[in-house]
Amino acid sequence: MVLKAKVGAGVAVALLSAGVLSAWSSPSSARASARATHGTVTIVSIRGTSGPTASLGVPGNNGLQLAVNSLNANGGLLGKKVKLILLNSEGNPDLASTLSRQAVLTDHAAALFGSVSSSSGAYEVQAAKRYHELVISYTFSDAAFTRTSEYTPYFYSVVPNTDMEPMAAALAFKKEGWTKIYTISPNYNYGHAEVQGFLAALKKLHVHYTLVGQQWPALGAPNFTSNISAILAAHPQAVYGGIYGSDLVTFTKEAEGFGFFNKTHFAAQYGAIDLQALGSAAPAGVVGYARGGWWTLKSPQVKTWAKQYDKKYGTYPSSFTMLGTMAFDAWVQGVEKAHSFNSTKVSRAMAGETVSTMFGKYTLRSCDHQAEIPEYIGVVSKKPTAYGFAGYSPTFNASWNNIKEACPVTR
Repeated sequence: MVLKAKVGAGVAVALLSAGVLSAWSSPSSARASARATHGTVTIVSIRGTSGPTASLGVPGNNGLQLAVNSLNANGGLLGKKVKLILLNSEGNPDLASTLSRQAVLTDHAAALFGSVSSSSGAYEVQAAKRYHELVISYTFSDAAFTRTSEYTPYFYSVVPNTDMEPMAAALAFKKEGWTKIYTISPNYNYGHAEVQGFLAALKKLHVHYTLVGQQWPALGAPNFTSNISAILAAHPQAVYGGIYGSDLVTFTKEAEGFGFFNKTHFAAQYGAIDLQALGSAAPAGVVGYARGGWWTLKSPQVKTWAKQYDKKYGTYPSSFTMLGTMAFDAWVQGVEKAHSFNSTKVSRAMAGETVSTMFGKYTLRSCDHQAEIPEYIGVVSKKPTAYGFAGYSPTFNASWNNIKEACPVTR
């Protein structure tokens, strides 16, 4: 079972209102001119490349760097080379706030590529609002940033959000008939939003479920043994896991010792990095989902890209390597359309655009700047992929027709 979740064509897209258009204003002339001087233009990535988010932060940066290198090797952008500055937030929201200001005011970034966690990403969205700076997220995914007062026309999300991703998982639960449910998710805004989105999705799908318990461990918890014991004591039919990255790997290894996967069903973000890290310990039969399932694609270009990444870094890409590349493609296409590095002009140019990438095309919705992007979901198999790690069998993508959400009211 695999669904493809894509925010898609055919969905009516509301136009930006005059109120939104009035929110567009150019950055200071000094910053604008500093962004593209001496034959270079700077972009900045702010990610936790140490600490609990490193397994997501590092591969994302690697994907951006490879994309920048390729662009520069082919002549650059508007006659300039792109310089990528990598800033490590260490998974610390306060540090992410400081680095966001640094990226705008000191590094004179033409665009920021966002953090791993929504708690850090919130400060980048604030920077987008305050400085009229283009910020593109391809990892942090709280839907609040495109749907509430947090919205700014300078922010784009190139990642399935906390409404879309849980809907894909909820479709799997409905298909399997799992109704006695437990949840475990990290104790911060993303973790809570993911669970809320999942339960709301079950309701939309008319699944009459019983919630028998919830766990909210800290991000980067040293172990999950007490959580696992509590879950098994409740005898759920299935568990929805919002935990991810190194936390998910730790949880999986510890859960195996409890016979967890023989006692209940489980669904969580088993992406390429997690499956590689787990190796033969990958739990066959669990429902895995990922925001960038590059390993399920048959494109020769994608296979070449993955092999080149492995040759350079000694491991295959992550979902966020793929999404980082797609986010960079969106910015490049926006700059080319605007024929400018100015954030206001580029942001306007990106709205409503269909972006072409090696992984396929996707559209950036005009109404909220959310990408119409797939979620990949399936049953984890012991049978290795062409890349040597466990894959999804069968794989399917949850298309936007499956997980679609209405645009917010006209802004």
